[in-house]
Amino acid sequence: MDSKTVIQDHVLYRRLTQRGWAIIVLPPKIRIDNFHGYPHIHFQLHGIKHNIKVNNMEEAYEIVHNHIMDLRKVNKRILFRELNYDINKDD
Repeated sequence: MDSKTVIQDHVLYRRLTQRGWAIIVLPPKIRIDNFHGYPHIHFQLHGIKHNIKVNNMEEAYEIVHNHIMDLRKVNKRILFRELNYDINKDD
């Protein structure tokens, strides 16, 4: 499954393969995927992997989509926090 969605000034690409899933956000060239067996985010297309808790493509896509709709931009620090939110944890 491949899809492309335009939100504000950003384009979100989604891809599901036998190896795993990926979400690309352009700009600013962010990739969220689980191709190496664990979910992580790259803040540059070939950058360092930062582990995240969200391991479901649809949930990660919804978080990214809502992030852009709410802020009208991508804030890397806030997005990273949102992708690490533990829904089972009481604040």
